[in-house]
Amino acid sequence: MAFDGTLINSANNDDELTKVYTTTQINDSSVISLQTGAAITDVRCRAVKFNSSGAIVLAGAGDAPFGVGIITNDVGTASGAFVDVQYKNIGLVYAGGAIAKGAAISAGANGVLVAATASSPVVGVALEAAPAAGVYIKALLTMGKGVVPTE
Repeated sequence: MAFDGTLINSANNDDELTKVYTTTQINDSSVISLQTGAAITDVRCRAVKFNSSGAIVLAGAGDAPFGVGIITNDVGTASGAFVDVQYKNIGLVYAGGAIAKGAAISAGANGVLVAATASSPVVGVALEAAPAAGVYIKALLTMGKGVVPTE
């Protein structure tokens, strides 16, 4: 049932300044459950985006992802299943290559995260170094707030 704006502890329901609502209707979590648009072998810590139908699929190189699948998702995810996606704050990402601590990161092939290039949408900042591909590292997720500045 949707929130109907029911008031509590109001001396005068006509006085807008005395209304106290039972909820704020704001979700301040950094994780949301979204439905997949295709079977995904492993969504954990990989970048995801919305497809043309509004469902979640793995992001590719150069894509602007919506978020990153969290580590507690199942390894094999069927099309139409729900996965938990983190879209801000500090989380784990799966490196697709060497990444320096403090480097801007972007989506690579199959949702892995790589060091950002001048033309790739930045999705966060590496808080740990990844010596090679296949490593989980902490990153501050910012999801598409800009591109790597050129020098």
